[in-house]
Amino acid sequence: MDIQRLIDDYTSWLKSEITFDKIGEYYEITTPYLDNANDYLQIYVKQDGNEIYFTDDSATIQGLKMGGFQLTPHRKLHLKRILCQYGVELKGDELIAKTPINRFAQKKHLFIQAMLRIDDMFAVSKSKASSFFLDDIQDFFAEHEIYYSDNVQFTGLSGFSHTYDFLLQRSKTKPERLCQAVNSPNKSNMGNILFAWADTKPARRNGSQLIILLNDKNSIAKGVEEAFLNYEAKVIRWSERNQGDNLALLSAS
Repeated sequence: MDIQRLIDDYTSWLKSEITFDKIGEYYEITTPYLDNANDYLQIYVKQDGNEIYFTDDSATIQGLKMGGFQLTPHRKLHLKRILCQYGVELKGDELIAKTPINRFAQKKHLFIQAMLRIDDMFAVSKSKASSFFLDDIQDFFAEHEIYYSDNVQFTGLSGFSHTYDFLLQRSKTKPERLCQAVNSPNKSNMGNILFAWADTKPARRNGSQLIILLNDKNSIAKGVEEAFLNYEAKVIRWSERNQGDNLALLSAS
């Protein structure tokens, strides 16, 4: 696989698909990423001295609330973990962040990741399940004595930082494994994860693997699973997590 070409192709596509408009003191930036309502993610930025200020204009949280989502104390704690992970703050329903001008690209990248992650992790499934997918995974890992580090971050060849939900350490018989939980398996999440992996993998040790944990209680968009496999990722459907091959993939021995 020509990793560098794949990264270049992705960044060229991303650049060509981003548009912006001037709205008052802000620039409205429209990205090619879709939320769970199939709307394009938009962020708003303005310059304040030597800093750039970011906001989502409350679209992420308000969009979830319009879908019937309620921020219970447990969910607020989960949201706080995501915000800390990506260096984003919550003001009312508004996601905000600021950064020096020379860090604009990296902060924009992290801000969009935060929006995608919040939209994905808090999406209400058709079954109206009350638990979070990440909580289910952590319970499963504990039950099977699968030891991990969570919320790990690595810098890729591009210089961007990418966050992974879990790191399963290298053992005598297994390589380092980075895991991403995908609650809503759609093309936006897929493209974001594959870019991160293509950027991260060359900077890691030879043999490092990506494991995708797909919540197949929610519908899986056409082509998503195949795309992960084409990038040499290992895919585990949540309904098949107890199968022998999948348990072996996650275990240290």
